[in-house]
Amino acid sequence: MPRPASLPEPPSSSRLLDVMPYLLKLATTDRQLWWRLGGAVLLMFASKAAGLATPMYLKRAVDALGGVVTDAGVRACAMALLASGACRVVNSLTKELQGPIFTPVSQAAGRRVAYHTFQHVLDLDINFHLERRTGALSRILERGTRSVAMVFRAVVFTFIPTAIELVLVCGLLARTFAPAVAALVVATFAAYVLWTAALTRAAAEVRKEVNKLDNMTTGKAVDALLNYETVKLFNNEQLEVNEYDEYLVGYQRAAVATEAIAATLNAGQAVVLACGLTAVLVAAATATPAGTFTAGDLVMAQGLLLQLWGPLQFLGWFYRELRQSLVDMDAFFGILKTQPSLPDGARELPATGSAAAARAPPRFPHPGNGATHAAVASTSASAGEGVRGLAVDLRDVRFGYTPEREVLRGVTLSVAPGQSCAIVGSSGSGKSTLLRLLVRLYDVQGGAVLLDGIDIREFRQTSLRSAIAVVPQDTVLFADTIMRNLAYGRPTATRAEILKAAEMAQLGPAVARMKDGYETVVGERGLKLSGGEKQRVAIARAFLRNPRLLICDEATSALDTATERGIMGSLEELAQGRTSVFVAHRLSTVQRCDKIVVLSDGVMAEVGTHSELMAAGRVYYDMWQAQAAAEEQQKWCCPQELTTVPLDAVAA
Repeated sequence: MPRPASLPEPPSSSRLLDVMPYLLKLATTDRQLWWRLGGAVLLMFASKAAGLATPMYLKRAVDALGGVVTDAGVRACAMALLASGACRVVNSLTKELQGPIFTPVSQAAGRRVAYHTFQHVLDLDINFHLERRTGALSRILERGTRSVAMVFRAVVFTFIPTAIELVLVCGLLARTFAPAVAALVVATFAAYVLWTAALTRAAAEVRKEVNKLDNMTTGKAVDALLNYETVKLFNNEQLEVNEYDEYLVGYQRAAVATEAIAATLNAGQAVVLACGLTAVLVAAATATPAGTFTAGDLVMAQGLLLQLWGPLQFLGWFYRELRQSLVDMDAFFGILKTQPSLPDGARELPATGSAAAARAPPRFPHPGNGATHAAVASTSASAGEGVRGLAVDLRDVRFGYTPEREVLRGVTLSVAPGQSCAIVGSSGSGKSTLLRLLVRLYDVQGGAVLLDGIDIREFRQTSLRSAIAVVPQDTVLFADTIMRNLAYGRPTATRAEILKAAEMAQLGPAVARMKDGYETVVGERGLKLSGGEKQRVAIARAFLRNPRLLICDEATSALDTATERGIMGSLEELAQGRTSVFVAHRLSTVQRCDKIVVLSDGVMAEVGTHSELMAAGRVYYDMWQAQAAAEEQQKWCCPQELTTVPLDAVAA
């Protein structure tokens, strides 16, 4: 199925006069839908015409039987009744045909809105998502998309036809009886609309509160379900349920208030219509000179009014829905009008770079296990063929998440293509922030980040990230199969390439012992996998991407020592010819990097190789000695090394 065409610019406000041009553009951009929209409008007019003709034929039937009943009168009455019935059939058929003809238009418009809004939300920067609750955002998108079809149907097939019908009915009644009769119809209509508008405005305010509480209720439920494991570990099930119930109580009160207003509205509408119908018929009988109208005319008047009152009853419902839809669309358009705080660049970053890649392997974090290294090398000898690492330069980089808290305070660093660089330091020193700046989740607030000598802000973000692979500390998995989660690293990869990447990440043996193998569903956020298994999935994704810049944020923090040796051997092969940046707390895993940078309080405390930093005897030396003492104490207290739970045991 083809992708929907781009959206028109969202309206400046959620007022109906601003929304309708936007919706009409949505419906008419696709030329294939023009005939459907035109056909639905023609059917609507045919339905209204047939509906108005029905009471006129009834008038003829009644007049045909006036006075002495004759055979000719009976035949005329029968013909008029047959014509009236035919009009009813046409009215019903054309009204029902409007749905199948028009539904593809509203559905296509809704699909376009949903497609591009979802795409727009994913294109927004991380700050937008950090300030939004996922459940609430999902509800806003759902209600906004649904509102598109509702506004279409309310305006095109209810409000406009009812207005046309009102004009025609008033004209017929004024000509048949007296202008006062038509004036009463207009007065009844005006009273009905004013009552509906007044009560609906009150309902709209309550609706905003209902939406707010609905968002909060859904958001709370989603948060608790996403963090189910944490809830269970802290025995806080009742706390979550109580907080959820508080939102439900507020929602219940607002919903009850909405129902009370709706009942008052419906009762008032019924009274207005009953009084209006009675007043119009009495005026038709008394205000019109005797002899100028027939009994059939009075029957026609009642039929016309009932024909008009029918849509009016639905008009009230549609008006309420329209007001609610406009309220829903207000937040929806607010999201559409939100612009990313990270403007996209125009330059392309080649995914492989020059074929003249650095052939000498860089020094790497861990020597690895010899046997494992040899096995991996046999399957990945060509991993870095034709790939040249990116030159990374940070020039006086400054950044803070808030004005009061500057995390990086002037970091200058250069990493040559093909080099491995480790970033170490205490928690809060800015290590992970530096990685986020490299992939441009945030923009620097001072200085610049350059790749191959070009400011990172000049590249298209999709092009930039296609040349980078990230192995995060906390791997995020989707509630899908292991195969699908692995393929997320490169969706176009073949099954053979995915399996090869899994083997290189040391994931294959564990998966092979599982009943469903690579088709095993990992559960919500991968909860069926241990931390080590999830990290191996992340590493396999990195192999699939075949990157120019490899970024590892505590990539082996959840692995046991034996598995870590194998993984580091695999990562060494992946890093051939590529630039690699590592963040690690375990200094033993980064001692063989070409360059080690020690961050302290947002600045570079020292930089050099492991041997150089140890010889200097400063910050890095103290960190190394402290970790060595802690490991020695752990061995004395816990002589048996702890290992992670295997994937197949968890799944079983």
